[in-house]
Amino acid sequence: MMKKNKNNWNDYNLSWEKQKEQTSDQERFDHIDAREKEFEKLRREQQEEKQRHLRTRADFDNYRKRMEREVEAKRIYAKKEVLQDLLTFLDYFDQAKKQVKDPAAAEGIEIMARQLNDLLYKHGVRPVECLGLPFDPEEQEGIGYLETKQYDEGCVCEEISPGYRLDNILLKPARVMVARKPDANSNKGSRGNDDYDSNNDN
Repeated sequence: MMKKNKNNWNDYNLSWEKQKEQTSDQERFDHIDAREKEFEKLRREQQEEKQRHLRTRADFDNYRKRMEREVEAKRIYAKKEVLQDLLTFLDYFDQAKKQVKDPAAAEGIEIMARQLNDLLYKHGVRPVECLGLPFDPEEQEGIGYLETKQYDEGCVCEEISPGYRLDNILLKPARVMVARKPDANSNKGSRGNDDYDSNNDN
């Protein structure tokens, strides 16, 4: 009887040890699983924080570029106004040269006009090329027609006053005469009395 009780006790101890081992293994598995879940949570939070950082950085870069464009646009606009005012003096010089009879005075006006042209060129102002090219109402102001065979119909055949631009910005449109075919009953090279319609696409 004693031996049987002893065997039962041994079996109980073995069962208890086995249960402890199983419980210990389950706790380890649970602990590992909890750590993996915590790690996955931290990884997601890190990824979300990284995405927020990238979005914030992109927003800042866009804001910086927008501010740079606005500053540059304001700078160009201010420069454009000053250059347009200076260009009016070229017209004054041209008119003065036609009216002045004294050669010395005309030469002085020519020198001042040349110096002003050099100054404008230094600041990026360039004349608009238009002679012999098709009339462009975006860059030219049509004054009238000139009947001629020297240029194709619809092309600029005479420049009354030059146009100027700053890079892609038109500062002053050129004032031009536009070629048209001579009428069989008119004299070659006669000027049309009607003003050229700058909105005419023909």
